[in-house]
Amino acid sequence: MTPFKVHRLLVGNRHVLPLPKLNASQLRFLAAEIGKRGFAVSERVGALTATSRDFRVHIEQAGYCWCSKDPVDLVVPLVPDLLAFSRERVSAESLAQMYFAEFLAEGVPSVKLRPRLEAASNWERLRASGDCGLTPDERLTAAMLMGSADVAGPVVADFPTDGSSPLILGRRMYFQSIMSGTEAGSTLREVGGRRPRNCYVPKDGVFTSFTPSLATKCATELAEEAGEWCFFEPAA
Repeated sequence: MTPFKVHRLLVGNRHVLPLPKLNASQLRFLAAEIGKRGFAVSERVGALTATSRDFRVHIEQAGYCWCSKDPVDLVVPLVPDLLAFSRERVSAESLAQMYFAEFLAEGVPSVKLRPRLEAASNWERLRASGDCGLTPDERLTAAMLMGSADVAGPVVADFPTDGSSPLILGRRMYFQSIMSGTEAGSTLREVGGRRPRNCYVPKDGVFTSFTPSLATKCATELAEEAGEWCFFEPAA
């Protein structure tokens, strides 16, 4: 079981705190508690925005908080109460779909990850700053998907492999490589950690040539290993 740890990231000009995947009860709790602290709270499906005279903070049910100022003093004191909530039961398919979508790309089984931060322009900003926003539950999922494929790639890594090509992001050197799914999964970096060799999920989040229909297996492993990073579990 993976314990939750607070990680502070600066992604572009936004202060970001990765959070657990929050169920509806946790989101309602946050809205109520933040409201008691003098914020005007507006809720929408899967998210809330809290506004005060000084700043505005956004909390996404998918599992992160962002603000133009550091939201640590507002959000972190509420974390122990968040972690005391029970998990919400959902279908295995629904749980898996919080992390990835399965599809066919020209007849080839493929998946597209749905990470909190490691996608699109955030992906580029994190590489340029040398940070990583992949949370432990997302790393577990991505490594499982990578491990089910003969080949993972192209992926971006901070070490060269045979046939890799250099890639400059910001002032940092990376390498775009084709490698085995096992190697990619074993070197996949997560938030708050760095190994001697690190690779990152693709910017577009797409993997191809993997074992299809992993939803049930993925949901089971998430329930067993994601710990405090996910407050959902598959219904029996």
